[in-house]
Amino acid sequence: MPLQKPVRLPRKFNRTTSAATRTLVRSTYAGQERRNRRRHELMARWNRRIVRIGNVIASEFRMWLLIIIGTGIIALAGVLLFAPFFDVRTIHIRRQDARIDLEEVQQTLSPLFRQRLVLVTRAQVSALLLPQYPDIDHIEMSKQYPSTLNVTIYTDPIIATITIDESALPEIHGSGSLLPTAETGSALWSYVTDRGYFVTSPVPLTQAPLEKLFVTDWGVRPQNRSKFLAPEFLQTVFRARDALRRDFGLTGKQITLFVRAQEFHIKTEKGTLWFDLKSPLSTQFQRFREFLKAVSFDQVKSYVDLRVADKVIYK
Repeated sequence: MPLQKPVRLPRKFNRTTSAATRTLVRSTYAGQERRNRRRHELMARWNRRIVRIGNVIASEFRMWLLIIIGTGIIALAGVLLFAPFFDVRTIHIRRQDARIDLEEVQQTLSPLFRQRLVLVTRAQVSALLLPQYPDIDHIEMSKQYPSTLNVTIYTDPIIATITIDESALPEIHGSGSLLPTAETGSALWSYVTDRGYFVTSPVPLTQAPLEKLFVTDWGVRPQNRSKFLAPEFLQTVFRARDALRRDFGLTGKQITLFVRAQEFHIKTEKGTLWFDLKSPLSTQFQRFREFLKAVSFDQVKSYVDLRVADKVIYK
């Protein structure tokens, strides 16, 4: 049914308006302001329409972008995992010092060749190296795609050299072999690390001055990279040496270890002090202080035995 044509309301239904209302209406809905407002409304309508279309396009674009990225990731993972181009073909070894033989390490890491580079982990490298090189402190690993593995090996720092006390050898009887040291005529240098591992090397491992430890136990026959001394033993020895220098002004010139007896002797310019691990180091130094109150250290000709609990023996 067609709509009827609009007609004006009868005059009797018209509402009376004041002059101020008529002025407000004319100023608001007539003239240039009305055209400006209408133009603004049209622009806002077009903007809303453009934004709505843009949102639809952006949504479609995001969906296709996610599909493309997901497909690329899957394809890349497939190439890295299954393409032989990314197999381990080269292993570069960096070492801290000469005690690590590069050819031996290459041979030890040979099971990693032909494995996928992306799947090789530091735990795998450590599991292969640590059984053969227990004195390794930590390992760093990096990958250089497509097929190169870089391995950096850090070993325990060496803290002292090991030497046989040859002056005690004629008094010792038994079977065994001397520690291989350069000073006993061998072509090997012998060291101990901070964790107590015994290591040997055909070349000097450091040019820095190190403490020399003399071992007199004939039965001590350590193998290269074997556990030789307990870290606590070494820490006690060096704490005793430092305490003598700091508290008593005595410089340790020679340290002799008795591995089986768990004792050590520190020779100073005035005499030799005997220590052990059975009693605390502070207790033994307290005995030494009590000894110095009663006897001048100048009277000591040979040694002071601080191991006995109820007395101090000296010669």
